Amino acid sequence: MKQRTKSAKAKTGVARLLELAGTKKKKLIAACVLSVLSSAARMAMFFTIYGVVQELLVHYVTPLEIDAGRVYTLVAVTFGAALVYGVCAFISSALAHGAAYDVIYALRIHIMNKLGRIPSGFFTGTTQGAVKKVISDDVEQIEVFVAHHIADIAAAIATPLFTLLYLFIMDWRLALVTLIPIFISLFILGSGLKNPKGAQTQIDMHDTKERMEGTIVEYIHGMPVVKIFNRTLSAFRRFEDSISDYVKSVERTAYHFEAKMGAYYAFFGAQLLFLIPAGLLIAPRAASYADFLPVLLLFFLVGGGLKEPMENMMSMVLHSKRISEGVARIDRILRQPELETTGDAAPSAYDVVFENVSFSYGADDTQAVKNLSLKLDQGSINGLVGPSGGGKSTVAQLLLRFYEPQEGRIKIGGVDIRDIPPEKLTTLVSYVFQDSFLFHDTVENNIRMGNKEAPREAVVQAAMGANIHDVIVALPKGYDTVIGEADAYLSGGERQRIAIARIFLKNTPIVILDEATAYADAENESKIQQAFARLAANKTVLVIAHRIRSIQNANQILVLKQGQLLGAGTHETLLAGFGLYSDMVDANERRDRWTIRKGAVTV
Repeated sequence: MKQRTKSAKAKTGVARLLELAGTKKKKLIAACVLSVLSSAARMAMFFTIYGVVQELLVHYVTPLEIDAGRVYTLVAVTFGAALVYGVCAFISSALAHGAAYDVIYALRIHIMNKLGRIPSGFFTGTTQGAVKKVISDDVEQIEVFVAHHIADIAAAIATPLFTLLYLFIMDWRLALVTLIPIFISLFILGSGLKNPKGAQTQIDMHDTKERMEGTIVEYIHGMPVVKIFNRTLSAFRRFEDSISDYVKSVERTAYHFEAKMGAYYAFFGAQLLFLIPAGLLIAPRAASYADFLPVLLLFFLVGGGLKEPMENMMSMVLHSKRISEGVARIDRILRQPELETTGDAAPSAYDVVFENVSFSYGADDTQAVKNLSLKLDQGSINGLVGPSGGGKSTVAQLLLRFYEPQEGRIKIGGVDIRDIPPEKLTTLVSYVFQDSFLFHDTVENNIRMGNKEAPREAVVQAAMGANIHDVIVALPKGYDTVIGEADAYLSGGERQRIAIARIFLKNTPIVILDEATAYADAENESKIQQAFARLAANKTVLVIAHRIRSIQNANQILVLKQGQLLGAGTHETLLAGFGLYSDMVDANERRDRWTIRKGAVTV
């Protein structure tokens, strides 16, 4: 049982990265093998040079006895090794880069698909900058690691091992001396990496970078508001503070490792500092000075050359720490719980029922919806009203499974929505938001989000139903106009009607309208209301509204306050016997009567 638990333990760091690489691991393995071969060919040149020097020194008194054939052979081997090094290094780099591009493409698609499957509550507690950092920066860092460093790590490990093995064969005493500065530097580096404070500085650096990028996104998106209220200086100060915090976190990380990294680099390249006195001590006792001198020269060349591959390996170890943190943040998204579906039901009716539903956004006891029970009959129009913060939008989002209730059930046609697969649920329910988002794409493609397979004629019909067709044909390229380009800008009400056209095209049996006229002027509101009337025909409709007059003819009006249903009925019934609703109607009428006259406001 313990063994099974151990094997099922989630992987982290580079191991997890290789797991995410999936089928691309074969390319990476081939790249690593070729990288090792290229490094071996590169090191072989040192040994062929040693062979030539040895031949010259042995016969330095009698140069005519030099074996020219052996020298030419070694020279030919040197050229061959150089060729093998170049070819293997090129193919290894090509394979690694190809695998890296495939991995980051698949990883970004995987993350985006995952974001589409997790509850929307995840985005409430996560800044856009944090998500952007994961999808862009952390994934990009992985591309660099996969393309350049994984194969280098293989070479950086294999090359010193093969070289040291050969050096031990040549002279074990000098080989041990060569290892002394390496062992000292590794000890220094290891003590620094194992320090919990050092690990925390790395995490803090990632956290401050996320906050900085979140502030950048917020600053850019909020620029019109910042300028209108002349808050440029204070907003910029927040932006500047976030950058300053990131710089300070980088400095703390650098200062923490400053002394140890200085000592590490000082010892790591100090092989000659130990080899020279060792050579002077061993040379007088050597059996043959002519034989020992080439060996000593070989150690000077190769021993000092060990610094580069070993330094690469240590650099990769340090870089892998940053990769591990980036992979952990990617996994924080990939391991978010998805919407669970307990069945594959498809309701045959489209009435909506909430049964004792309770929901809280946070871990505290504050509930946005409390023991809520209500019913929306099939084909009926239902208004949902109440004070701000009363839970109206939460009700709509629970029906769409943006969030999962902690208690109770929500049914469509008698079927629990948890038994309906999410992709089927989206074919049953449509949602028009208060401030609908349009993509930087053509008008047609923005409408076609409601149905990707719909022909142009259906798109046009949907636009006509939403009272937006005349506006679209007046744009520079009609339905092919890219929103936001070539002076193709739409007002808030027009953008809202584009969103309604999507719903026409989608043609779901249940429609939710969440304050859809909140930002519309009088003309646009009238056209949106006409579009709603067409859209609501023979559908189950829930209209969340602050303007009572927009829903006073609804089949049913639900009054919500602090997450609880206080009353339900027609406009006349509630007006006659429900004080809170009467107060809301009076407030709406006073708002509609207010005027400005000679600098004074009257109601």
